Amino acid sequence: MREFLKREMMAKGYRVRLAKDSREVLKWVFSRAPLDLLILDPDLPGTEETELFKQISDRIPQLPVVIHSFQGDYAHYPETLSTAVFVEKQGNSIEYLKKVVSEMLSHV
Repeated sequence: MREFLKREMMAKGYRVRLAKDSREVLKWVFSRAPLDLLILDPDLPGTEETELFKQISDRIPQLPVVIHSFQGDYAHYPETLSTAVFVEKQGNSIEYLKKVVSEMLSHV
């Protein structure tokens, strides 16, 4: 699924990096290279969502974040990411995801 999303987003002209776990996400968040947007599935290996969201928010509070997850999971996510938008995983969510990403980046 991650590779499919990567191909779809790259076809729209976005540069995409895939993280294999939460440590890699945090490595990018704490690196000097700027991030324009983060699409995050909190179901990454080694992820404690609350701590991950807090570290992202503490480091780059204005970073636009798309939480791409299942609706049932969303109720557990904290309010720590004020810039986050939720996109539910479902059969046709890729089109909506692309639309949300485009809209979020147009405001950056």
